[in-house]
Amino acid sequence: MVDDERVSQATSRKDLSRDSNQSHIPPIPANQTAKSTTIVKYEKSSCLFCNEWFDAQTFTEHLIHCGQVLEECPNGCQAFIPRIRMRSHQKECPRTSQQNQSQNHVNNRMSVSMDRLDRQSDQRLLVIEQDVGTIRSVLNEEIRQRLHLITDVGNIRKQNQVVEDWTRDTEKAMDELRHQMDEETRRRVFAIEQNQLDVQYCCDITQSLKEQVELRLDEAQKLVNQLSADVTVHQNQLNDNILKLEELIFENERLNREKFFQIEEFLQQINEDIKNKLGNSDYVTSKQATLDYEVKNVKNIVCETEERCDKLDRALHQTMQNLSDLETQMAMQQRIASVQNIRGHLIWRIKDYSKKLDESKQYDTILHSSMFSNKAFSYALRLDIYLNGKGTWKGRNMIACLNVLSGEYDPLLAWPCRLQAEIIIRDQCSNPAEAEDYVKTIFVRKKSDDFIQSNQYFHIPHKVITSRNYLRNDSMFIEVRVLK
Repeated sequence: MVDDERVSQATSRKDLSRDSNQSHIPPIPANQTAKSTTIVKYEKSSCLFCNEWFDAQTFTEHLIHCGQVLEECPNGCQAFIPRIRMRSHQKECPRTSQQNQSQNHVNNRMSVSMDRLDRQSDQRLLVIEQDVGTIRSVLNEEIRQRLHLITDVGNIRKQNQVVEDWTRDTEKAMDELRHQMDEETRRRVFAIEQNQLDVQYCCDITQSLKEQVELRLDEAQKLVNQLSADVTVHQNQLNDNILKLEELIFENERLNREKFFQIEEFLQQINEDIKNKLGNSDYVTSKQATLDYEVKNVKNIVCETEERCDKLDRALHQTMQNLSDLETQMAMQQRIASVQNIRGHLIWRIKDYSKKLDESKQYDTILHSSMFSNKAFSYALRLDIYLNGKGTWKGRNMIACLNVLSGEYDPLLAWPCRLQAEIIIRDQCSNPAEAEDYVKTIFVRKKSDDFIQSNQYFHIPHKVITSRNYLRNDSMFIEVRVLK
């Protein structure tokens, strides 16, 4: 019975110590997520009797052998004495003396019988002590196992609580993920529908643009045909004018020849008259004056004829230049109707520079570049160059000007037109790293009624052109970059 009471007291004290240790543990909130859940592992515990700290492995052993554990007096005095003071209490216990007196009296009476039973009792006592020792070891082992089981059950409860919290947080996370997946599915369905609408809209726009392009191509083809007819008419007129000019020149040459023949005949007559009438000085003087007057008239006629021929030559060259410009314009219109340079970037190679410079000096010709645009469906641009200059720069500089022409898309564009461009004379040096291009920035402003409000010319002296490698193989490269 004493061993059973010790086991029960040790178990109750273990439960009290476990409850006291757990009383210091803060409760885990119910809404705590799985990320913040932690498993509390107690490394040390304190004894309620001696207030000492022990590891979890030695705590149960300490409860069995702790000297401060209270135990009930085995003599029945109903006192609870610490285990370490139990022997001294038994010596001082009043029930011990009473038991001794009664025991002596009984011993005196039963001395005879006890002597008889000593041998048997000694043997039985040994057997009982062995059995009691065995029972105590079994009970101690059972206490240890029970304490381990209690500890394991507590740990399992904590683990179950953590698992339940983790499961609850996991379910919440899964619900949130399902909600997000539903939202993402709805967004993607909406995006797919929107993309389908956009594709349909793009198809409609493409079809509309295709129809407009076909219509514009038909109009451009009609315009090209009209220009071709006009060019044919102008060419026929030009041929007629050329024939008339040739006939006029031939007629003037014939008249001049007749005049020269008449003058020669007249001179011969004068010579004959001079020979016949050499003695008459008055007659000779009058004839000489008449001859001088006729010669002067002939010289005047010759000068007028030369001037007329020069003017006719200039008119013929100008007419040929106009015809070439018309052909170039027609070719440009055909290119515009088919493919356009819409990058705002042009590189123009001028061949036979010396020949064209001489023509510009003689006939004031203008060189026109191919038409281009700064971007798709935008302004039609062209670079014009006066190789021999213009105005005050004539004879000493080359002049360039960027012009805005009438285009197909002018009604859709913003007016007035304001552009900024760079005109570059490329240096044709053998080593590109040593090349130094001649760069000039110009501005163009034009209203929609073909009136150039302000324009800026780019001029470069002839000495600069011939000083470096701007001219090579009698060719020059001019680059145009439209900035904005």
